[in-house]
Amino acid sequence: LAWTPVKQLPESAVYDALKAANIPNIPLIIDSGIIIENSFGYRVEYLLIEDCGVPLVEYLQTQMLLGISKQSDIAASAMFQAVECIYSAWNAGILHRDITADSVVVKGDQVRIIDWGYTKLVKDGPVDVDALATKWLFNKDNATGDEGSSAPIIGTPLYTSIPVLVGATQRSIADDVESVLYVTIDALYKQHANPPIDGMVGVKFSCSKSLALMRGGCLSDVDFYRQSFGVPYSSERFTWLTDTFREYLFIRNGEYIGSKLSTQSRFERTVEIQQLERILEQIKERIQSEARSQNAPSNTSRALGNIPDRNAPPATKHTLEEASSLALPVETPA
Repeated sequence: LAWTPVKQLPESAVYDALKAANIPNIPLIIDSGIIIENSFGYRVEYLLIEDCGVPLVEYLQTQMLLGISKQSDIAASAMFQAVECIYSAWNAGILHRDITADSVVVKGDQVRIIDWGYTKLVKDGPVDVDALATKWLFNKDNATGDEGSSAPIIGTPLYTSIPVLVGATQRSIADDVESVLYVTIDALYKQHANPPIDGMVGVKFSCSKSLALMRGGCLSDVDFYRQSFGVPYSSERFTWLTDTFREYLFIRNGEYIGSKLSTQSRFERTVEIQQLERILEQIKERIQSEARSQNAPSNTSRALGNIPDRNAPPATKHTLEEASSLALPVETPA
Protein backbone atom coordinates (compact mmCIF):
# COMPACT_ATOMS: atom_id res chain seq x y z
CA LEU A 1 0.00 0.00 0.00
CA ALA A 2 1.52 3.34 -1.03
CA TRP A 3 0.59 7.00 -0.51
CA THR A 4 2.21 8.74 -3.51
CA PRO A 5 2.05 12.20 -5.10
CA VAL A 6 -0.42 12.39 -7.97
CA LYS A 7 2.34 13.97 -10.10
CA GLN A 8 4.23 10.70 -9.83
CA LEU A 9 3.49 7.89 -12.28
CA PRO A 10 1.63 5.07 -10.46
CA GLU A 11 3.92 2.07 -10.01
CA SER A 12 1.01 -0.20 -10.95
CA ALA A 13 0.83 1.56 -14.32
CA VAL A 14 4.55 1.00 -14.88
CA TYR A 15 4.30 -2.72 -14.17
CA ASP A 16 1.31 -2.86 -16.51
CA ALA A 17 3.42 -1.31 -19.28
CA LEU A 18 6.39 -3.59 -18.51
CA LYS A 19 4.20 -6.68 -18.69
CA ALA A 20 2.60 -5.52 -21.95
CA ALA A 21 6.08 -5.09 -23.45
CA ASN A 22 7.17 -8.59 -22.33
CA ILE A 23 10.14 -7.23 -20.33
CA PRO A 24 12.33 -9.90 -18.69
CA ASN A 25 13.44 -9.97 -15.04
CA ILE A 26 10.48 -8.14 -13.55
CA PRO A 27 8.36 -9.55 -10.71
CA LEU A 28 5.01 -11.21 -11.11
CA ILE A 29 2.19 -8.84 -10.17
CA ILE A 30 -0.56 -10.65 -8.29
CA ASP A 31 -2.93 -7.70 -7.92
CA SER A 32 -2.81 -3.90 -8.09
CA GLY A 33 -5.06 -0.87 -8.28
CA ILE A 34 -5.89 2.68 -7.23
CA ILE A 35 -7.91 3.06 -4.03
CA ILE A 36 -8.03 6.87 -3.84
CA GLU A 37 -7.31 8.87 -7.00
CA ASN A 38 -6.53 12.23 -5.40
CA SER A 39 -6.61 13.35 -1.80
CA PHE A 40 -4.82 16.64 -1.20
CA GLY A 41 -2.41 15.92 -4.04
CA TYR A 42 -1.76 12.28 -3.14
CA ARG A 43 -3.15 8.96 -4.32
CA VAL A 44 -3.50 5.67 -2.44
CA GLU A 45 -2.33 2.73 -4.50
CA TYR A 46 -1.99 -0.96 -3.68
CA LEU A 47 0.43 -3.40 -5.28
CA LEU A 48 0.78 -7.09 -4.45
CA ILE A 49 3.82 -8.79 -5.99
CA GLU A 50 5.52 -12.15 -5.66
CA ASP A 51 8.34 -12.74 -3.19
CA CYS A 52 11.36 -11.42 -5.09
CA GLY A 53 14.11 -12.67 -2.79
CA VAL A 54 16.83 -10.52 -1.27
CA PRO A 55 19.09 -7.68 -2.44
CA LEU A 56 22.19 -8.76 -4.35
CA VAL A 57 24.53 -7.79 -1.51
CA GLU A 58 22.67 -10.09 0.89
CA TYR A 59 22.60 -12.89 -1.65
CA LEU A 60 26.37 -12.67 -2.11
CA GLN A 61 26.81 -12.97 1.64
CA THR A 62 25.04 -16.33 1.54
CA GLN A 63 27.67 -17.48 -0.98
CA MET A 64 30.66 -16.37 1.10
CA LEU A 65 32.09 -19.88 1.52
CA LEU A 66 32.59 -20.08 -2.24
CA GLY A 67 35.26 -17.37 -2.11
CA ILE A 68 35.53 -14.00 -3.79
CA SER A 69 36.16 -15.37 -7.28
CA LYS A 70 32.85 -17.26 -7.36
CA GLN A 71 31.07 -14.34 -5.73
CA SER A 72 32.50 -12.13 -8.48
CA ASP A 73 31.08 -14.45 -11.14
CA ILE A 74 27.67 -14.29 -9.47
CA ALA A 75 27.88 -10.48 -9.37
CA ALA A 76 28.85 -10.40 -13.06
CA SER A 77 25.86 -12.56 -13.99
CA ALA A 78 23.58 -10.34 -11.91
CA MET A 79 24.98 -7.25 -13.65
CA PHE A 80 24.15 -8.73 -17.04
CA GLN A 81 20.60 -9.63 -16.03
CA ALA A 82 19.97 -6.17 -14.60
CA VAL A 83 21.28 -4.35 -17.67
CA GLU A 84 19.34 -6.69 -19.98
CA CYS A 85 16.16 -5.77 -18.10
CA ILE A 86 16.63 -1.99 -18.18
CA TYR A 87 17.79 -2.17 -21.83
CA SER A 88 14.59 -4.02 -22.77
CA ALA A 89 12.54 -1.52 -20.78
CA TRP A 90 14.26 1.42 -22.50
CA ASN A 91 13.47 -0.08 -25.90
CA ALA A 92 9.86 -0.22 -24.75
CA GLY A 93 9.99 3.46 -23.75
CA ILE A 94 10.36 2.96 -19.98
CA LEU A 95 13.19 4.41 -17.84
CA HIS A 96 13.60 3.20 -14.22
CA ARG A 97 15.59 6.23 -12.81
CA ASP A 98 16.10 4.82 -9.29
CA ILE A 99 18.37 1.76 -9.48
CA THR A 100 19.69 1.13 -5.96
CA ALA A 101 21.03 -1.74 -3.87
CA ASP A 102 17.44 -2.54 -2.84
CA SER A 103 16.02 -2.64 -6.37
CA VAL A 104 18.40 -5.33 -7.71
CA VAL A 105 17.20 -8.49 -5.97
CA VAL A 106 17.85 -12.20 -6.38
CA LYS A 107 15.65 -15.22 -5.91
CA GLY A 108 16.79 -18.67 -6.96
CA ASP A 109 18.86 -18.22 -10.10
CA GLN A 110 17.30 -15.01 -11.37
CA VAL A 111 17.63 -11.29 -10.74
CA ARG A 112 14.52 -9.14 -10.52
CA ILE A 113 14.46 -5.37 -10.95
CA ILE A 114 11.87 -3.86 -8.62
CA ASP A 115 10.87 -0.43 -7.26
CA TRP A 116 9.68 1.19 -10.51
CA GLY A 117 7.84 3.93 -8.64
CA TYR A 118 9.98 6.81 -9.97
CA THR A 119 9.82 5.74 -13.61
CA LYS A 120 9.45 8.15 -16.50
CA LEU A 121 8.16 7.19 -19.93
CA VAL A 122 10.35 8.11 -22.89
CA LYS A 123 8.91 11.02 -24.87
CA ASP A 124 7.34 9.83 -28.13
CA GLY A 125 8.22 6.26 -27.18
CA PRO A 126 6.29 3.04 -27.84
CA VAL A 127 4.07 3.24 -24.73
CA ASP A 128 0.50 4.36 -25.42
CA VAL A 129 0.52 7.03 -22.71
CA ASP A 130 -3.08 8.11 -23.38
CA ALA A 131 -4.45 4.60 -22.87
CA LEU A 132 -2.27 4.00 -19.82
CA ALA A 133 -3.31 7.33 -18.25
CA THR A 134 -6.99 6.60 -18.83
CA LYS A 135 -6.69 3.15 -17.21
CA TRP A 136 -4.58 4.24 -14.23
CA LEU A 137 -6.02 7.70 -13.60
CA PHE A 138 -2.94 9.91 -13.91
CA ASN A 139 -2.07 13.08 -15.78
CA LYS A 140 -0.15 11.98 -18.86
CA ASP A 141 1.94 15.20 -18.77
CA ASN A 142 3.54 13.92 -15.56
CA ALA A 143 4.62 10.65 -17.16
CA THR A 144 7.35 12.16 -19.33
CA GLY A 145 9.65 15.14 -19.16
CA ASP A 146 12.94 16.38 -17.79
CA GLU A 147 13.95 16.60 -14.14
CA GLY A 148 13.53 20.20 -13.14
CA SER A 149 12.02 22.17 -10.30
CA SER A 150 8.65 20.48 -10.79
CA ALA A 151 10.22 16.99 -10.88
CA PRO A 152 13.01 16.88 -8.28
CA ILE A 153 16.07 14.76 -8.93
CA ILE A 154 15.42 11.19 -7.87
CA GLY A 155 17.90 8.60 -6.69
CA THR A 156 20.16 7.42 -3.88
CA PRO A 157 23.41 9.43 -4.29
CA LEU A 158 25.72 6.45 -3.73
CA TYR A 159 24.20 4.73 -6.78
CA THR A 160 23.29 7.78 -8.85
CA SER A 161 25.08 8.52 -12.12
CA ILE A 162 27.70 11.26 -12.28
CA PRO A 163 25.64 13.55 -14.58
CA VAL A 164 22.65 13.47 -12.24
CA LEU A 165 24.88 14.08 -9.20
CA VAL A 166 26.05 17.37 -10.74
CA GLY A 167 22.56 18.51 -11.71
CA ALA A 168 21.78 17.16 -15.18
CA THR A 169 18.05 17.54 -15.81
CA GLN A 170 17.62 14.76 -18.34
CA ARG A 171 18.34 11.05 -17.97
CA SER A 172 18.79 8.15 -20.36
CA ILE A 173 19.46 4.45 -20.12
CA ALA A 174 23.17 5.28 -19.71
CA ASP A 175 22.38 6.72 -16.26
CA ASP A 176 20.57 3.52 -15.23
CA VAL A 177 23.43 1.35 -16.55
CA GLU A 178 25.87 3.46 -14.53
CA SER A 179 23.73 2.88 -11.44
CA VAL A 180 23.79 -0.89 -12.07
CA LEU A 181 27.59 -0.72 -12.29
CA TYR A 182 27.79 1.00 -8.88
CA VAL A 183 25.25 -1.35 -7.27
CA THR A 184 27.16 -4.41 -8.43
CA ILE A 185 30.62 -3.16 -7.47
CA ASP A 186 29.27 -1.99 -4.12
CA ALA A 187 27.72 -5.41 -3.44
CA LEU A 188 31.07 -7.09 -4.13
CA TYR A 189 33.00 -4.48 -2.12
CA LYS A 190 30.92 -5.35 0.92
CA GLN A 191 32.16 -8.93 0.65
CA HIS A 192 35.77 -7.65 0.80
CA ALA A 193 35.53 -4.76 3.18
CA ASN A 194 35.80 -6.08 6.71
CA PRO A 195 37.86 -4.23 7.80
CA PRO A 196 37.57 -1.37 5.25
CA ILE A 197 40.11 -1.16 2.46
CA ASP A 198 42.39 1.88 2.17
CA GLY A 199 41.89 4.20 -0.79
CA MET A 200 38.25 3.31 -1.55
CA VAL A 201 37.25 6.91 -2.28
CA GLY A 202 34.71 5.81 -4.88
CA VAL A 203 32.28 4.75 -2.14
CA LYS A 204 32.73 7.69 0.24
CA PHE A 205 29.86 10.17 0.22
CA SER A 206 30.10 13.69 1.60
CA CYS A 207 27.96 15.59 -0.92
CA SER A 208 26.71 14.91 -4.42
CA LYS A 209 29.17 17.12 -6.29
CA SER A 210 32.23 15.93 -4.38
CA LEU A 211 31.21 12.30 -4.99
CA ALA A 212 30.84 13.07 -8.70
CA LEU A 213 34.33 14.61 -8.80
CA MET A 214 35.89 11.67 -6.96
CA ARG A 215 34.22 9.15 -9.22
CA GLY A 216 35.15 11.10 -12.31
CA GLY A 217 38.77 10.83 -11.19
CA CYS A 218 38.62 7.20 -10.06
CA LEU A 219 37.03 5.94 -13.26
CA SER A 220 39.69 7.59 -15.41
CA ASP A 221 42.16 4.85 -14.43
CA VAL A 222 41.09 1.56 -16.01
CA ASP A 223 43.63 -0.39 -13.94
CA PHE A 224 42.78 1.12 -10.56
CA TYR A 225 39.10 2.13 -10.46
CA ARG A 226 37.81 -1.15 -8.97
CA GLN A 227 40.27 -0.82 -6.09
CA SER A 228 39.09 2.75 -5.49
CA PHE A 229 35.59 1.26 -5.09
CA GLY A 230 36.87 -1.27 -2.55
CA VAL A 231 37.31 -4.25 -4.90
CA PRO A 232 41.07 -4.91 -5.15
CA TYR A 233 40.62 -8.30 -6.83
CA SER A 234 37.82 -10.15 -8.59
CA SER A 235 37.26 -12.87 -11.16
CA GLU A 236 38.31 -12.47 -14.78
CA ARG A 237 34.65 -12.40 -15.85
CA PHE A 238 33.76 -9.61 -13.42
CA THR A 239 36.84 -7.62 -14.48
CA TRP A 240 35.98 -7.97 -18.17
CA LEU A 241 32.33 -7.05 -17.66
CA THR A 242 32.97 -3.98 -15.51
CA ASP A 243 35.66 -2.80 -17.94
CA THR A 244 33.22 -3.26 -20.83
CA PHE A 245 30.48 -1.20 -19.17
CA ARG A 246 33.01 1.42 -18.04
CA GLU A 247 34.01 1.88 -21.69
CA TYR A 248 30.38 2.13 -22.78
CA LEU A 249 29.65 4.78 -20.18
CA PHE A 250 32.79 6.90 -20.15
CA ILE A 251 34.61 6.58 -23.47
CA ARG A 252 33.48 8.50 -26.54
CA ASN A 253 35.59 8.57 -29.72
CA GLY A 254 38.55 7.22 -27.76
CA GLU A 255 38.36 10.01 -25.16
CA TYR A 256 37.55 9.64 -21.45
CA ILE A 257 34.56 11.88 -20.70
CA GLY A 258 34.16 11.25 -16.97
CA SER A 259 35.92 14.49 -16.07
CA LYS A 260 33.53 16.51 -18.22
CA LEU A 261 30.51 14.67 -16.84
CA SER A 262 31.60 15.40 -13.27
CA THR A 263 32.14 19.14 -13.79
CA GLN A 264 29.70 20.21 -16.53
CA SER A 265 26.02 19.63 -15.80
CA ARG A 266 25.11 20.51 -19.38
CA PHE A 267 27.60 18.13 -20.97
CA GLU A 268 25.47 15.57 -22.81
CA ARG A 269 26.52 11.93 -22.86
CA THR A 270 25.27 10.21 -26.00
CA VAL A 271 23.20 7.08 -25.40
CA GLU A 272 24.95 4.81 -27.96
CA ILE A 273 22.14 2.25 -27.79
CA GLN A 274 23.59 0.16 -30.62
CA GLN A 275 26.86 -0.14 -28.74
CA LEU A 276 25.00 -1.34 -25.66
CA GLU A 277 23.11 -3.87 -27.77
CA ARG A 278 26.40 -5.20 -29.16
CA ILE A 279 27.81 -5.46 -25.63
CA LEU A 280 24.87 -7.57 -24.47
CA GLU A 281 25.25 -9.84 -27.49
CA GLN A 282 29.00 -10.17 -26.82
CA ILE A 283 28.29 -11.21 -23.23
CA LYS A 284 25.89 -13.91 -24.40
CA GLU A 285 28.34 -15.18 -27.01
CA ARG A 286 31.22 -15.20 -24.54
CA ILE A 287 29.39 -17.24 -21.93
CA GLN A 288 28.07 -19.65 -24.54
CA SER A 289 31.63 -20.07 -25.81
CA GLU A 290 32.88 -20.75 -22.28
CA ALA A 291 30.22 -23.40 -21.83
CA ARG A 292 31.13 -25.09 -25.13
CA SER A 293 34.82 -25.11 -24.22
CA GLN A 294 33.96 -26.82 -20.94
CA ASN A 295 31.84 -29.32 -22.90
CA ALA A 296 29.11 -29.06 -20.28
CA PRO A 297 25.86 -27.04 -20.30
CA SER A 298 26.25 -24.98 -17.11
CA ASN A 299 23.25 -23.20 -15.59
CA THR A 300 24.56 -19.96 -17.02
CA SER A 301 24.96 -21.18 -20.58
CA ARG A 302 21.69 -23.12 -20.53
CA ALA A 303 19.74 -20.00 -19.63
CA LEU A 304 21.61 -17.91 -22.18
CA GLY A 305 21.15 -20.47 -24.90
CA ASN A 306 17.40 -20.11 -24.53
CA ILE A 307 17.22 -16.31 -24.71
CA PRO A 308 14.54 -15.68 -27.31
CA ASP A 309 15.11 -13.90 -30.60
CA ARG A 310 13.69 -10.37 -30.29
CA ASN A 311 11.97 -10.86 -33.65
CA ALA A 312 10.32 -14.11 -32.55
CA PRO A 313 6.71 -14.22 -31.33
CA PRO A 314 6.26 -13.39 -27.64
CA ALA A 315 6.98 -16.32 -25.35
CA THR A 316 4.62 -17.60 -22.71
CA LYS A 317 5.26 -16.30 -19.21
CA HIS A 318 6.88 -19.54 -18.03
CA THR A 319 9.16 -19.72 -21.08
CA LEU A 320 10.03 -16.03 -20.85
CA GLU A 321 11.09 -16.32 -17.21
CA GLU A 322 13.35 -19.25 -18.05
CA ALA A 323 14.67 -17.80 -21.29
CA SER A 324 15.41 -14.29 -20.09
CA SER A 325 17.39 -15.51 -17.09
CA LEU A 326 21.15 -15.59 -17.09
CA ALA A 327 21.27 -18.10 -14.25
CA LEU A 328 23.60 -17.20 -11.41
CA PRO A 329 26.47 -19.71 -11.18
CA VAL A 330 25.68 -20.84 -7.66
CA GLU A 331 27.62 -23.79 -6.32
CA THR A 332 27.39 -25.68 -3.07
CA PRO A 333 30.55 -25.51 -0.94
CA ALA A 334 32.25 -28.85 -0.44
